[in-house]
Amino acid sequence: MSYCTIDDVIHEFHPTLKKSFERQYNAEALEENLAKHIQKAHDFVNASLARKYSIPLKKATSTVISAECKIAAYFAGIALTEKDEILKDKYEIAREMLDNLVEADNASLVDDGLTDDDIAPDVAYGTDAKIFTSELLEMW
Repeated sequence: MSYCTIDDVIHEFHPTLKKSFERQYNAEALEENLAKHIQKAHDFVNASLARKYSIPLKKATSTVISAECKIAAYFAGIALTEKDEILKDKYEIAREMLDNLVEADNASLVDDGLTDDDIAPDVAYGTDAKIFTSELLEMW
């Protein structure tokens, strides 16, 4: 299940790009096409957030939704126009949004719906750094 809707993605399109989609696809084909790109964007967002958060999120924040919409719009736009410059800014902004969420180390920015009771204590609170030293990990 994705975090954004087809309408959210269409809202990301510049009016000229939206017209191009309307000329290229009928309503049903457009929804099918965008759903495919939304799924790819959803996978990308989850892969990015999985570096720090438990995914899939049970409830996504507006930042996550916006990032997924921008990435889906980017994927759909380059597939149609083959000119990624048109939407590259949206894609770069979305990637930066996700990177910032991961780096912020602030659980309130991402609502994964989990409480401390849902997470094993060693995951929630970390482990002893002496157990997994850099030298030991290099052996793997």
